[in-house]
Amino acid sequence: LREFPREAEALYEYDGSVAFDPAWHSLDQEQLDLLEKWVADEAGGLIVFSGPVHTQSWTQLPNMDKIRALYPVDFEQRLSLLDDGRFGSTEPWPVEFNRAGMEAEFLWLADTATESSRLWSEFPGVYGYFAVRGAKPTATVYAHFSDPRAVGAEGPPVYMAGQFYGAGRVFYLGSGEMWRLRSVDKTELEAFYTKLIRHVSGARLLSGSSRGTL
Repeated sequence: LREFPREAEALYEYDGSVAFDPAWHSLDQEQLDLLEKWVADEAGGLIVFSGPVHTQSWTQLPNMDKIRALYPVDFEQRLSLLDDGRFGSTEPWPVEFNRAGMEAEFLWLADTATESSRLWSEFPGVYGYFAVRGAKPTATVYAHFSDPRAVGAEGPPVYMAGQFYGAGRVFYLGSGEMWRLRSVDKTELEAFYTKLIRHVSGARLLSGSSRGTL
């Protein structure tokens, strides 16, 4: 898309949206309201990546309340953001999955948990993350950034988290580095995105169906 949709009919054609370090502050209020309504009321699936280019710019703006509400993490609310963009490390750090992450089939890189765990263990990791205050009470954390030097008062930095927002689902990643999975095998990258997009879009795909889920 050359620009974000302005009309409901245009946005509602989509089941999911993937936003890499998005410049949310470049959208007008009508577009922001439309996005929030698409997720909350129309069960849209949203995957959001933090990054070093735009994330710092919009997280502190007062008119971004609806966008901040979509995210399963709370951002630091302060003027100095010097510690919030920790990118460009000289060495990779593995993505450290907790129990919820290991049991989440939509994050598996293979058909079984054992094989998926092996493949993730071969992944060297990521070089950065965007520091947040922590996960929201309604969110589920799936993985952390594993560099022990990055551990703060709230524990290790959140790298993957998700939440329901109204009828929709939102999944957060602390940086846009999943392309590095190609160092293991390009099929792992395809598996990651395919399963994740299906997961967040699942509620919308079921809307209008006689089948239900709890």
